[in-house]
Amino acid sequence: MKQIGIVACSAEGAALCYRTICREALALVGKNDHPRITLDSIAMARWLPAFDAGDYAGVARFMLQSARVLAAAGADFAICPDNSAHLAWDCPCRRSTPRAFLPAPR
Repeated sequence: MKQIGIVACSAEGAALCYRTICREALALVGKNDHPRITLDSIAMARWLPAFDAGDYAGVARFMLQSARVLAAAGADFAICPDNSAHLAWDCPCRRSTPRAFLPAPR
């Protein structure tokens, strides 16, 4: 089973995402089981000024740092469940390692 990394740019989005993964896993992997999930929380106060200024590359730097923390912790891929920061997600994905951090083809 793959280890999931959550780039948590908002507590609400990350908490809902974590809970949803665990709940949905019941049907996929069985009772009381779910993938390993590693979460790195970025306080909104850190990245929101860049977002408000339209500096998505600045937001992406925070996200990439978080993705690197998650990769170092063993995550096979990362997701970012946030209604605002996701607009910058393509920036860190292009520079991230492992390649599993790249977005899925559309």
